Amino acid sequence: MSLRPRRISARRTDTTEPESDYIAMTDMMVGVLFIFIIMLCFFALQYKKTTASLTGAKDAQTTALLQTANALSRETIEAEIDRQAHVVCLPGALFGDHGAGETRRCFAYTGDKPQLQPDAADRQRQIAAADRAALMSGIDNDMQGASVPVTVGIDNANLVMPANRLFAANSAALTPEGQAAMARVAQTLRTRLPCYAEGAAGSCGNAARLNGVNIQINASFDAFTAEGRAASALALQRSVAFHNALVATAPELGKLRAAPGTEPLLRVSSYQQSSTAGQNQDLVIQFVITQ
Repeated sequence: MSLRPRRISARRTDTTEPESDYIAMTDMMVGVLFIFIIMLCFFALQYKKTTASLTGAKDAQTTALLQTANALSRETIEAEIDRQAHVVCLPGALFGDHGAGETRRCFAYTGDKPQLQPDAADRQRQIAAADRAALMSGIDNDMQGASVPVTVGIDNANLVMPANRLFAANSAALTPEGQAAMARVAQTLRTRLPCYAEGAAGSCGNAARLNGVNIQINASFDAFTAEGRAASALALQRSVAFHNALVATAPELGKLRAAPGTEPLLRVSSYQQSSTAGQNQDLVIQFVITQ
């Protein structure tokens, strides 16, 4: 009898145990607790913000005062309030004022800033500034491409040109390019100035009027030399020459007045400063506007 060895086959059995119900419930409770903590933090933060907005000061000045006020007390008082101007007046007795007669102390409080109405002088200055800017802007546009460099000041109402380009050397005679620049100036003054002169102010949409138009040479010269004094005299001659050329080109300019019986609008002036730094000269036309 032959003995055959037994084959013992070991079968692998994969057995998985079901997940414990206790572990699943624990995980769910941890998740719920985590969400609850997040919501609690959120509501606490919102509560802090709401409390601060309701009880805190609305402006920095009040906040600073509350930091120094440690003994605030409530008192019933009668106050006078101008809500439009944001002004409150309290009885003076509240602050220890016991003088003769009824006293009060008034304070401004924050909020929407009161719209202060400008007085008549402020309104006139604003109108004059706007009309001056409109006049100078128009002159600036008219002088574009002139034969000589031109600087037009919108704020100071000045038109400036170099005198050495307008006049021949050591002379009051206009050069060819000076003649062309003068003609351009005459044309723009003929167009612009009547709106600011007698009887025409307002008809062109402006309320301000001109009080004068000064044609002057700003000169630097050495007053201690004969040449310097000659340059000083030449500056005034050049102012007169440019004025006369303007009136000859546009005769109506010589008839303009700020008011009946007053001096003509176009006038001649001179500003000179003694200096050894040089003898530079500029022709300046100043537009003096009043309301």
